[in-house]
Amino acid sequence: MIPHPSWIEIDLSQFRKNISIIQSHIGSRLFCLPIKANAYGHGLCEIGKAAQESGIDYLGVAHLQEGIKLRRAGVTLPILVLGAFHEDQINDLIDYNLEFTISSKYKAELVAAKSDGRKCRVHLEVDTGMQRTGVRPETARTLLPYVKSLENLEVVGIYSHLATADRPNDPFTLKQIQNFHALVKDLPLLRHLANSGGTAHFPEAHLDMVRPSLLTFGYVPVPCPASLQDIKPCFSLKAKVSYFKVVKPGEGISYGHSYVTEKQTRIVTIPVGYGDGYRRCLSNRGSVLIRGKRFPICGTICMDQFMVDVGDQEIFVGDEVVLIGKQGNEEITLKEVAELCDSIPYEILCQLNERIPRIYSSLN
Repeated sequence: MIPHPSWIEIDLSQFRKNISIIQSHIGSRLFCLPIKANAYGHGLCEIGKAAQESGIDYLGVAHLQEGIKLRRAGVTLPILVLGAFHEDQINDLIDYNLEFTISSKYKAELVAAKSDGRKCRVHLEVDTGMQRTGVRPETARTLLPYVKSLENLEVVGIYSHLATADRPNDPFTLKQIQNFHALVKDLPLLRHLANSGGTAHFPEAHLDMVRPSLLTFGYVPVPCPASLQDIKPCFSLKAKVSYFKVVKPGEGISYGHSYVTEKQTRIVTIPVGYGDGYRRCLSNRGSVLIRGKRFPICGTICMDQFMVDVGDQEIFVGDEVVLIGKQGNEEITLKEVAELCDSIPYEILCQLNERIPRIYSSLN
C-alpha cells in the first residue's frame, strides 16, 4: 500500500471476536451481516471476505453494484440486495447470483418476464411500521402466493425492519414483532426481522435469521445485555502530525479566524478534513489524542486538514494522532464524535470516504 499520512485501522481479530459473541447470543439462527455503504466505512470487500471466513451465513447490501463488487472479490456467500432495483438491473442480479427484494406485483412480473428460464431467488419485504419500503401485511398475504406462482421465481425469505428497537421493551417494536409473527407464523420461508437493536434486546424477533450491522462492528446499544458486553469497536481513525508552529497571542487560526489564541501556544496541523468525510461541525468542538493526551481542535476544519492547539506540550511532526479510537489510557469514542455532530454513529462511519486508506490488522 502507498504510504498515506492518515488511515483507518480495522482490527480483524476484534471483528471476528464480535461475530463469535453474536453467534453465541443468537444460537442456531442464521447470521446476515449487512455491509452496505462500504461496510459502514470499514471496507466492503475486505470485510465481506473476513465475514465469510468467520462463518457468517448471509451478507446484506443496499444495491446491485455492492453485490457485484463482492462477487468479483471472490465472495461466494448468499448475498441479499435489500434496496430497490430497476428493470435494467435484473439481468445482472441473476447473473451474479444475488438474492433480491420483491415488494410489489409490478416488480415480480418484471423479473419473471426477464428471467429467460433462469432461477431467481427473492425475498418478500413487508412494511410493519417503518413506512419506507415493503408491502403492508394485508397485501403480503395475497402477493406472496402470486409471486410463488410465477415461473422461475423462488421465494426464499420474507422480512421486515424494526423502527425503534434500540429501546428495550419499546411498545412499537413489540407491536411490529407481533404483527410480523402473525403474518409469517406458519410460512416455510427464511423469516428475518431483527437489526442490531432487535438482536440485542428482543429475542422474540430473532426468528430464523438476524441482521445486526453496527453491533457486529462493535457498537453495542445501551443498556447492553451481559452476553454482548465483550463486543468492542474494531475501527480507529488515525493520522500523523504534518506541521508544527509556535503562534503568538491574539492570532486567528484557519478560515474566518473563529479561533484566536489567548497566549503564545503551539499549533499542529493534522492532514484530515471534510474532503475525507471528517465533519466540519467538529471545528472548535472536537478533540484528538496525541501522545496519550487530549487536545482541542482549533479553528475551522478545512477540506484536507485542520489545526490543534497543543499548548506548551512537546509534539513533533510525525507523531501519531487518534481522531477516533484509543491511545494510551484515553479514548475518543465514535459516540462522542457523533453527539458533537448532532448525528449518529452510522452517519459518521459512512461519511469517512475511500480517500482515507483502510489498513487491516490483527491487533489482539
